[in-house]
Amino acid sequence: MVDEIRLKIGQMLMAGFPPPEVDAQARWLTGEYYVGNFVLFARNIGTVQQTCEMCGALSRLVWDQTGLAPLIAADQEGGVVCRLCEGVALLPGPMAIAAADADASVVGRNCADALAAVGINANLAPVLDVNRDPMNPIIGARAYGDTVQAVQKFGLGMLAGLRERELLAAVKHFPGHGNVKTDSHLQMPCNEAAEEELRAVDFAPFQAAFSQGADALMTGHVCLRNYDPEFPATLSHKIMTDLLRGVMGFQGIAITDCMEMGAISTAYGIGEGAVLAVEAGCDILCFSHTYEAVAQAAQALYAAVESGRITPERIDRSYERILRVKRKYNLLRPSAPSVEKARSILYDPVRREQHRRISRRSITLLSDTGGLARLKQAKHPAFFAPASLALTGNEDQEKPPTYFSRMAAERYGGKWTVLPLDGLDDAADGALRAQEYDVAVLGLYNARFRPGQQRILRILEEQSRPLVVVMLGAPYDAALICRADAVIAAYEYTPMSVCAVLDALEENNFEGTPPVRMM
Repeated sequence: MVDEIRLKIGQMLMAGFPPPEVDAQARWLTGEYYVGNFVLFARNIGTVQQTCEMCGALSRLVWDQTGLAPLIAADQEGGVVCRLCEGVALLPGPMAIAAADADASVVGRNCADALAAVGINANLAPVLDVNRDPMNPIIGARAYGDTVQAVQKFGLGMLAGLRERELLAAVKHFPGHGNVKTDSHLQMPCNEAAEEELRAVDFAPFQAAFSQGADALMTGHVCLRNYDPEFPATLSHKIMTDLLRGVMGFQGIAITDCMEMGAISTAYGIGEGAVLAVEAGCDILCFSHTYEAVAQAAQALYAAVESGRITPERIDRSYERILRVKRKYNLLRPSAPSVEKARSILYDPVRREQHRRISRRSITLLSDTGGLARLKQAKHPAFFAPASLALTGNEDQEKPPTYFSRMAAERYGGKWTVLPLDGLDDAADGALRAQEYDVAVLGLYNARFRPGQQRILRILEEQSRPLVVVMLGAPYDAALICRADAVIAAYEYTPMSVCAVLDALEENNFEGTPPVRMM
């Protein structure tokens, strides 16, 4: 096989690597497999200077090896899915933006400025999934809402802001990950909706984004039972070519969600999954973690070309699409981000205040029968909540967690307890029941999937003392609450959103409106 084909296949690969520096894994990937694109996670991102230097080195490394600069991508959706969290880069999340009825294009512009300043040139966002199932374990508050109208209003606003600043945006998770009950990081989720419903709801925001000029998408590893019962979308020619290219007219690049996720790797294996994805019509295959996965995929693609299973012309079609996008976004030469410029953007007080105001306006009071007044009068409040955690299977826990209970006690006084994410053992259960307080404030974080958190809620509900519940994830947890004197929706669990909740409590002013129907 000629090196030209290997170079082109390298442009069809996107890889992650472990540390906050260009390490041996990144160098091996570019040297051995000509990997032309990289994806960053929180584990890779530290200080502003480090991130600028790492992205500059990565850009130069790939350009030296391949003659093209890499896509350097990150999932910068907002809320809990922010890889870069410094200053302006900490964005209000999708459901918070919708609850605040904010101008999402402002967030998109600020996001693009922040990412580009440190050398990240592609955002794997916005999320255009319509979160129709309250028991969806992986989308939830990452969606802008549960209607096509809400997702298009805010998701396309975010897209417009990113595009205005000429940062590549990959809308996701095509053809829609909102109507499922399974996490594709673990196994294959299935959408049972009829084809007419899929077209009217799940596909609609993506079609609107393509009409607006979206140049990239990220696939979802979702089986649409009544559209292609055999293959998940990422591996489906009927979806990734016949529907996407033929019916919907998309001309940009199709990037897969991580091919190491259980929905693909467990059912098909890395190598066969890679070949099937290319046969289906995907352009760039993403591998978030291991060198071994990229190696298996590259070798499987080489073998498929050598055997004639994949033709050189098929490789050329993806390569030409990738080249066209890289040319459009000025990725023919390596970049060298300026640390000084990056700091001036990331710590710009005007942009930071824009995000703070959106977060503040998103906080929603769902009910209050005197709980807020009792909290203001409390001499001995007690605050309970788990620490924040990684939301997706591709996340890592390098960034420090947020502690709602501690931040609340520092503001209001009183006791604070960091609860285990999944509940208490019997000894801790007894200690919780015996605590002395006059008002309890409980932070829930997607408790509908965590029986242990539900148990804590029941313990506090059984007490005769006032209870205020703050939902730090998607607001669907409201359906679990049997007795509370006030219920508040924050939509996300970040330092910015916690401060917004505490400000709203202190001022007794709640401006948000729920952007979804709750059970």
